[in-house]
This record gives sequence, structure tokens and C-alpha cells, in this order.
Amino acid sequence: MYLTPGFLLMIGDRLGKWVIFKELGRGGMGRVYLAQEELTGKQAAIKILAAELAQEVGFLHRFQREIETLSKLDHPNIVRFYEAGFENGHYFYAMEYVEGVSLDQILDDQRRLPWKDVLNIALQVTPALRHVHDHGIIHRDIKPSNLLVNAKGEIKLTDFGIAKVFAATHLTATGGIVGTAEYLSPEQAAGKVVGKRSDLYCLGCVLYTLVTGRPPFDGGTYVELLHKHRYGQFDRPQKYVPDLPLEIDELICQLLEKDPEKRPRDAMVLFKQLDAIRSKLERAVSKTSADNSDTPTMAENRADKVSMEDLPGPATLLGRLARAEAEGRPADGPITQFFNRPVVLIAILLACIGFVTWMLWPLSEREMYERGAKLMESESLFDMKRAWTEYFGPMEERYPNHPYQDELADFRRRWEAAKAPPQPSEAQRFFLQGEQLHKQGNRAAAKEVWRNVIDAFGDVPVERDWVNRARAALAELDRNGEQTDDWQRVRPAIERARELREQGRVAESDRILNGLEQLYRNEPGAAKILREIENVRKK
Repeated sequence: MYLTPGFLLMIGDRLGKWVIFKELGRGGMGRVYLAQEELTGKQAAIKILAAELAQEVGFLHRFQREIETLSKLDHPNIVRFYEAGFENGHYFYAMEYVEGVSLDQILDDQRRLPWKDVLNIALQVTPALRHVHDHGIIHRDIKPSNLLVNAKGEIKLTDFGIAKVFAATHLTATGGIVGTAEYLSPEQAAGKVVGKRSDLYCLGCVLYTLVTGRPPFDGGTYVELLHKHRYGQFDRPQKYVPDLPLEIDELICQLLEKDPEKRPRDAMVLFKQLDAIRSKLERAVSKTSADNSDTPTMAENRADKVSMEDLPGPATLLGRLARAEAEGRPADGPITQFFNRPVVLIAILLACIGFVTWMLWPLSEREMYERGAKLMESESLFDMKRAWTEYFGPMEERYPNHPYQDELADFRRRWEAAKAPPQPSEAQRFFLQGEQLHKQGNRAAAKEVWRNVIDAFGDVPVERDWVNRARAALAELDRNGEQTDDWQRVRPAIERARELREQGRVAESDRILNGLEQLYRNEPGAAKILREIENVRKK
């Protein structure tokens, strides 16, 4: 269906090769939709610039800059860019769809995160920031809502809408402030030039918020927050989280230094600091506390009760100790004596070596097939994916001539069918049929099909979206009036062009026809008008 600029997308609308499935969210720049590639079923998040903003050069340049920025990046902790385009009056781009939640949503549910989880998040974000900075880009809007977490716990950095290219200083007005107030660096708050360390400050604000459940600064107004970022002092994270390791507390405080020179030099240095902290804390946890210094000793000073003359001599004392040790040692039982034999110990050692070798020995093609087949019996997509990633895929690489070709072909069909996008419903199929008729200029037939969709499926709950689409399409046609069918309002101009042509005034006639053609060539249902223009030209 043709969409005029500003027309809100609905389920089933197309943008290039992408079919819209649902709205994921909206913001100041536009909306984000979940979509699927029509042929492959590949999912993507489609970001669409609001039509009213597309008319303003500044917003359009910002949107195009976001596309240029994201297209340069390729990192596992950054959402992947697919493509961009302009379709039916909509500027859009497609990017990786992250099936998960943002850190902002997690904070809403949990208030704050355990410091171990925060450390793991930081260790994922810093390599992503290094990749961004290595490509000459400053993100400038690092905040919890721009950090997504998928089902595997992987962090994905997103939203490069206000990212700045190092060399592109002309893209931001002097003194302009961009970013989110709670996570702005002092340089951003002052409207000064920002660099890599500005992003590190923003990350420090995020880590502080994740650990404590509150940002380092809060204020009643935007201006108050800016002032605090530039001049205010924050409470150390340990004040709110007493069990926070000192190393993490100090590093967060270093990231929040007002002077950029006092922060870590770059994201790589920060990553090494975080990695060193993780290693140190892991060693501390794994180290056993065998030092029981508070346990009372068995020997106590009894000099106040026993005189030195009463104590036995050295030789007598040693004799008594040796006899007590011999008497106190229990005799070895038959089992202990058996296992103390060298032959038995060697046999146990060989058995352990054999067991380890067996565990590490590559699976045979039969074993890999049987384990994968067992997982494929499940209805779970997760189990089916494991079957292919852990067994069938490696089996085909290791044993390309395995005897299970037919079985794997059947399993592959089942796997592809399981992960394929849902097939269109009947209401969807007929709605799209009406859309095609409308594109061909057959307005009356399209209206008839859409009315039938409403009548036939209006009371079917699962088809409600498509019924609503049909109603919206009919309403859109009614708003456009009847010019598609009877073209009465265009006819006088076409008749005037015909008269001029008959009088030999071809240039004047062409001027009218060319103007009409430019006006109506993109109008839905204008095929009849365009055909009449061509007929006049041929005379």
C-alpha cells in the first residue's frame, strides 16, 4: 500500500524488503519497529525518522550522520547495521534486533545490580567504546537505556544519534549541549569540545547508577544538573554499597573526575584496569582461609602451677612423645593397606588418565548424530539450535561423508520451518491483494476487497489488526476524494492541453501536460490520469 509522508506504519507495511511486524518504541527522532526480511525471515529493528522532522535539514542531517556512523562499526557489543533507504516518503535504516531489555529496564525492576554483574557489564562496554573511538567517533550519550542485554547476557551498545566524528566539528554548534543530563560529562555540560574521555565519564555515571541504584548527581532542573556535573561533589559508591570492593569504588571515582586528564587515558587502559580488578577479586575469592589465628593452642604456659624441678628431662620427654605417637596412631585396616600398594596406586592413576582421555576424545559421527537427534525431538527452538551448533554442524565439518545425510536433510527442513516467520493469515493475504489492486490504479476493486475483509473477518479476534488496516485504507481513500475514478478536477486542464495541441501550440500544451505529470506521477490511483496525458501527447 502506498504511504504518504507522515502515515503511521501498521502491521504488514513494507519498507523495501522489510515487512513491519510491530512497534518497539518511539522517541524524539521517530519510531522503531520490529521487521522481517520477506525472503529469508531475518529480523531487524527498523528506525524511521519522523516525517515532520525529515522536512528540517538539521534533523535529516543528524539522522544521516547516525547511519554513516553505525555503518562504520562492526563489533559484537555494538548493534550491527544492515542497510538504509528512503521508501514511500520515509527515511529509515535497518539494524540488528536485540531480543532482550535495556539496563534502564533492569534498574526499574531491580533498583540496582550486584557489583559482580556491573563489573562484567563494564568489561563488555569498554571494548565496544574502544572500537568506536578507534573509528574516530565519540558516542556522547552513554546511558542505561542505550545499553541492551540479550538472553545470553551480552551487552549491545546502541543509539548513535548524537555521536560526533572527531573531524566533523562543524556538525555541532559552538556552545551547544547534547546528551542526557544525568550522564553528561563536565565538558559536555560546559558546551566544550569533547573527546574519548568524555565517553569514559558517561560510563562512570552509568556504573555508579548500576551499583548504587541512583545517579551520581540529581537535580530539580536541567541547569542544576549541568552545574553539578561541572562543580558538584558526589558521594562515593561505598557509602550506599558498603560491601563494594575498594578497587571498584576507586575506579568509578576516577572515571568521574572533573579534569579529563585524571581519568583513564582511553577505553583500552580502562579495560586493562577492570580486567586486573576482576583477576584480583577472583583470586581473593578462590583463596582458602586456612589461617585460624584465633584457635586456642593445646600447650599453655603452666609455670605458675608446676615448678621447673617437677618437669621431666629432655630425654624422658622425647621418649614419652614417641611412645604416645605410636600408641595413638590407629593400625591400618585391610582396605587402607590394599590401596597403599604401589601396583594399586599405579592402576588408579592409569584409570584416571584413561577417563580423562575418554572425556576429551572427539565424539564419533554416530555419537554426534544421536545426541543431536535427541535434541531435535524437543519442540524448543533453543534445543534445536543446540543440536545444530553443538553436534550436526561440527559433525558435517569433521565427517563430511557421514552416513546420516538424509536424516540431517530432514532435520534441517524441520529446523528451518521452526524458525521461519509466521505465514500470512487469510485477512492479511486478501488485504495485500487489495493493496496491489490499489497500486495498479484499480481503486474500485481495492475498495471492494477491503470491504469484504472487514465484513468477513471483523469478528475474528486474531485478524483484528488486518481488519483495522482495511478500515484505515478505506478511510484514506475517502479522504483523497474521487479524483482517481472520475478525475473531474483534472479534466479541464487536460482538455485545455488538447485544444492547444490541436491549434499547433505544442510547447504550451506540453507545459501543461508536464506539470500535471509531475504532480500526479506518485499519486495512488492516478494511472488513468497519466494514461490520458500520454494519449494527448500522441495526437
